Amino acid sequence: MDITWFKNREKMIRQKKLKILPPTLREKKRYVKFKIISEEQINSSSFETNFWNLVLEFYGEYETSSMNVRIIKNLFDTKKQVGVIQCSHRSIPKLMLLLGLISRIGDSRINIKIEKVSGTLKGLGIKK
Repeated sequence: MDITWFKNREKMIRQKKLKILPPTLREKKRYVKFKIISEEQINSSSFETNFWNLVLEFYGEYETSSMNVRIIKNLFDTKKQVGVIQCSHRSIPKLMLLLGLISRIGDSRINIKIEKVSGTLKGLGIKK
């Protein structure tokens, strides 16, 4: 085989790699720190199932996917009843509305208070 064939092949492979989006075109993230006020302790799995059921029921799959909502599981504290949700910066009002709509998880009545919204976890006062 000829060496030029290998050089052309390497050049083609380099050209086919996807380019990384510049920071100006990336989706901007926000982190929402919330506190659950309730008589009983709520675990993360029951909150998560209730939250996703409400999100899909209220907004549907298309709008939910455009919100880029993620519950950060390892930052949910069952003792303090504090959690963090990540979403896009344009969906903050929608997320606040959804958290205000949650009034029951199982048999226990709850109220959710949004403590802080930030662009970084450090801004929320949380260390990974």
